[in-house]
Amino acid sequence: MVLCLSLAILAGVGYFAWFQYQKSLFFPKQGAFSPSKLIIGDKVLKVEIAKTVQQQEKGLSDRESLCSDCGLLFVFDRPGIYPFWMRRMHFDIDILWIAGDQVADITYGAKKPANEDFERPKEIYQSMVPVDKVLEVNAGWVEKNGIKVGNVVKY
Repeated sequence: MVLCLSLAILAGVGYFAWFQYQKSLFFPKQGAFSPSKLIIGDKVLKVEIAKTVQQQEKGLSDRESLCSDCGLLFVFDRPGIYPFWMRRMHFDIDILWIAGDQVADITYGAKKPANEDFERPKEIYQSMVPVDKVLEVNAGWVEKNGIKVGNVVKY
């Protein structure tokens, strides 16, 4: 009985370790974010989901890069105009403003802050319409993949 229980526990720990390893291959440096997939048009993105206030405040700050078909999705409780800044960002991004299941607005090439503005950027980005989700991707990804306002977003 004890042997069976020990083997079951060992198998469970082994499976958990294998799962964590597999997850790290697809979502490196994900921290506390929840990984998922998102489809816009016919393009599939691996996304991390920033649901909590702490995750949303951190965003992509302090990261050196984002993989080519990856993004960070911010999910809000209700539609609104949410201001975003590029605090402690090391690379430029495109920002997709999403209302429900459609791209409602796009910001192309939001610039990383200048060295003197690294901690407190002066530039603020926001949508023209209320949104309940915001997706950050590498600068140029939107144009390269032909993403347009009105495209349907599937989760």
